[in-house]
Amino acid sequence: MATTFREIKLRRVMQVIFVIYFVLLLRFTLFKYVTLTNLPDAFFMTEREANLIPFKGIYDMVKNFSMHSLVNNILGNILLFLPFGILWPSTTVFEGETTIYGCLTSLLIEVAQYAFAMGGADIDDIILNTLGTIIGYKLIYRLMVNLFKERETMLTVMAVVMGTGAVAGTFLLYYSGYLVKGFPYYS
Repeated sequence: MATTFREIKLRRVMQVIFVIYFVLLLRFTLFKYVTLTNLPDAFFMTEREANLIPFKGIYDMVKNFSMHSLVNNILGNILLFLPFGILWPSTTVFEGETTIYGCLTSLLIEVAQYAFAMGGADIDDIILNTLGTIIGYKLIYRLMVNLFKERETMLTVMAVVMGTGAVAGTFLLYYSGYLVKGFPYYS
């Protein structure tokens, strides 16, 4: 099936949405504790910490029964990469490798957090981020492909939904102050 001009334009729109998502992803993984005007301050801000034991952090949260931390960590890490699983296959010809690229992106973020002391590196984050990618790709993206047989229609719906989500999410993060000021840092 030949790619139409409209489909190419829709893929470009999805690529722009992916770039917005990716910038926000980096903002809230690597540069989360600094203001937008002081991004370089994020480097070497924390002690270098690494958890290489799968599910240790989750186990510790369950053991200490920190429901707030448990929900924030598990749900937050899954939701953080859910858009990756939807946007990546919408923007590239490497659709089948979506899970691999999601996992590698998460791994690179965790390595950067450790290498530049920008937060704790945790294997649990990689596992949960990869799970978020899988859910986004296998459940949401594949459902959209099956629901809309015409690729142009699917890309149009996805561009509207993901674009609206990107704009709304950016507005809410800006309005709450987290986009500009960053998250509070607790040492």
